[in-house]
Amino acid sequence: MIRSRIGAPIGTMCVLDRTARPEGLTRAQGDTLAALARQISTLVEHRRTLADVDARERELAASERRFRVMTSAMPQMVWTTQPDGFHDFYNDRWYEFTGVPYGSTDGAGWTDMFHPDDQAEAWSRWRHSLATGAPYEVEYRLRHHSGAYRWTLGRAMPIRGADGRIERWFGTCTDIHDLRQAVADARKLAAVVETSKDFIGLATEDGRIAHLNEAALALVGLPDLDAALRTTIADYVTPESREALEGVAMPALDRDGWWEGELAFRHFATGEAIAVLFTVFAVRDAAGRHAGYGTVTRDLRERKRAEEARDLLIKELSHRIKNIFAVVGGIAALSARSDPGARPFAKAFRERLGALAQAHEYVRPHSAGSAPRVGGQTVLGLMRLILSAYAEDGRCRIAVDGDDAVVGERAATALALIMHEQATNAVKYGALSNEAGTVTLTGRRTDSRYRLTWAERGGPPVPSAPTRKGFGTELAERSVTGQLDGILEHDWAPSGLVLRLDVPAETLRF
Repeated sequence: MIRSRIGAPIGTMCVLDRTARPEGLTRAQGDTLAALARQISTLVEHRRTLADVDARERELAASERRFRVMTSAMPQMVWTTQPDGFHDFYNDRWYEFTGVPYGSTDGAGWTDMFHPDDQAEAWSRWRHSLATGAPYEVEYRLRHHSGAYRWTLGRAMPIRGADGRIERWFGTCTDIHDLRQAVADARKLAAVVETSKDFIGLATEDGRIAHLNEAALALVGLPDLDAALRTTIADYVTPESREALEGVAMPALDRDGWWEGELAFRHFATGEAIAVLFTVFAVRDAAGRHAGYGTVTRDLRERKRAEEARDLLIKELSHRIKNIFAVVGGIAALSARSDPGARPFAKAFRERLGALAQAHEYVRPHSAGSAPRVGGQTVLGLMRLILSAYAEDGRCRIAVDGDDAVVGERAATALALIMHEQATNAVKYGALSNEAGTVTLTGRRTDSRYRLTWAERGGPPVPSAPTRKGFGTELAERSVTGQLDGILEHDWAPSGLVLRLDVPAETLRF
């Protein structure tokens, strides 16, 4: 029987001899066979040891291959260290991110990859983990292969043996730069929302309030967000505005994705109606699916009060200006009575003053009842009002047509003066000085310019352009350049004068 060193049987040794030995083996022969058995046992154990070592080596190699395959497949940067913190492995993600040569960051070379401002903190936490065995976690800026530093989350856990001692450290680095930037942007946006003076809110798809900022709670008199979460968008408008919300705003929101208009909110505590500019828009998730609604609402009460005060002041000024026109006209009439030689001048002056008064009356603020009487504040509307005085026996001798445009007070006074002078000259010398002549006044608008063309036909022949300009013409040209920033051209055609007034469309609104 052959036994191992610890006495376990591992086999049997058999010796064959050519001669029978009934007397048995001698002592020397027995010792020889025992020595031979021991030698065989030693050889068998040695072979088993070699086989076990080879198996372990193959197992270690396979385990290392599995480890490298696994770490190469991971999206994070993976690294390992010896128990003392000496870095001895990085996966491909590390080298792809940093762009450094393979092996160049082994040992302590990894610390040079951190932003200088982050190195002290990273080292401090790493030393603490090595000393205590506590998990390692820190955020730092890691140098990217582009040269920029990107925020990274570094983590490591100790791997312990059966006796509890740390055998290795296994760590990862995760690029969190975009996430960190998104969080910072979200915090900024949240700060803007919460500090905004406007009503800002979010609602779910069914219209229930999901969030309101502090300004929103204060505007409608709600005590806190919990109270707001029990309401819907419809709860905030007055009964008079609910029809506009449900019949106009929501259909437009479903169709166009947003709506803006004036509504009246109600104060939950006092019942006060609050004039607001209400904006509502659809909110969608990252996949483009409808996720609810956002609202931005501005309190219009101060603006409404300011508008009312302004309108009252403008009406008062308009009334006083109208009185001034009347007083100045009266003074001119008195001057004409006392001085017959001044009558022609006084008559022309009063007519010009009357044209300006008509223009002022046309663009001044009116009540709801008087607005239809003046026909609206447009260029062609003003022209028809001023030139209606030149109709004869119900026959309109000046035809007004073409593109229209909104007109403001300053532009209206200049246009009224120019067209009054032109009509006066036409009555004296041009197409309106006989019974057959006519005038067409045409408006044409482009993207940035507006042109009025005055064309006379059927009047006395025009021999040539006048050699000097009268006071009225000078006054009209100065009004065009000074008040309208425009151009006034006269074409003295034999068939009749053609006047072209070209101004920036923007100046007409003032």
